Amino acid sequence: MTKTPTPPAAHGFRKLLAVRKVGDSGLVHEISATPAECAGIADFLDVLKVSGLRAEFRISRWRSRGLKVLGTLDARVEQACVVTLDPVESPIHASFERRFLPADMIDPEGGTEEVFVDPEGEDPPEPLTHELDLGEVVVEELALNLDPYPRKPGIAFEDKLSEPEPPKANPFAKLARLKPKLPPKP
Repeated sequence: MTKTPTPPAAHGFRKLLAVRKVGDSGLVHEISATPAECAGIADFLDVLKVSGLRAEFRISRWRSRGLKVLGTLDARVEQACVVTLDPVESPIHASFERRFLPADMIDPEGGTEEVFVDPEGEDPPEPLTHELDLGEVVVEELALNLDPYPRKPGIAFEDKLSEPEPPKANPFAKLARLKPKLPPKP
């Protein structure tokens, strides 16, 4: 039986690490992206530019057959300002933690039952095969740390399209004008 290779990710930043390389004492590993890989990541994330992308990992064994990954990510990203569309450069520095387990340890019975996820709790472990794609982890973490509404310094959003509403007429204004014309009450 031949194993079909996993297709490359759409961003082109694949950095595979064989799980067997992680010993009992753990492993420290560092990766960085080439200019061509940065361009592919920028296209994938729909940003203007990614430069200087690098990450450092501390990988250790977790729950006998799993891995725990502690990492830091450093990058410079250029995005379009949501107001002026001018380029906005922002440095990104992020720390993250991920856990990986073989699929049979995540759901040993292969059930399709509903899963309760506590939004305040730890993220559930991700599936682990014989290789871990650290490039995919870095791109995901970079995407999570992008500013969703980048703005150029000093620029504020001004709503020039909507005009202020004219003051509403008081429905009793006409009645108030008629009141002086009424005869006095006895």
